[in-house]
Amino acid sequence: MSFEINEWPANERVGKAYGFLRNGRFHGILETRAGAYRGNHVHPVDQYTLLLEGRGKYLLYEDGRRMEVDLVQGEVFVARAGVPHILVPVVDCFTFEWWDGDFVDQEISGIFDDIVKERVGPKD
Repeated sequence: MSFEINEWPANERVGKAYGFLRNGRFHGILETRAGAYRGNHVHPVDQYTLLLEGRGKYLLYEDGRRMEVDLVQGEVFVARAGVPHILVPVVDCFTFEWWDGDFVDQEISGIFDDIVKERVGPKD
């Protein structure tokens, strides 16, 4: 039994990221700095986020409306498959995340434009 943790290409202004694939599921260890964001996309599978340090929130778009969910240290947050979401740190955040499959995302536009225009993201 073995696995290898690799640096996950990321914008340094957003924060460092590392990832590994295990049993067909992608896992990430992510630093996200205040003033940045991660996400602004959807996944075909559920995504799980465990906040280890810091303070942040997820914005989701479901049933035609935007919702905010504060992350709580030590509690797992689930972004369901097909639900647009974006992680917005209040202060620097350190998270462990995993998906019910490999990491596949589809970028979205028009939902969180007001958030991304004032922040730096992974694809900037």
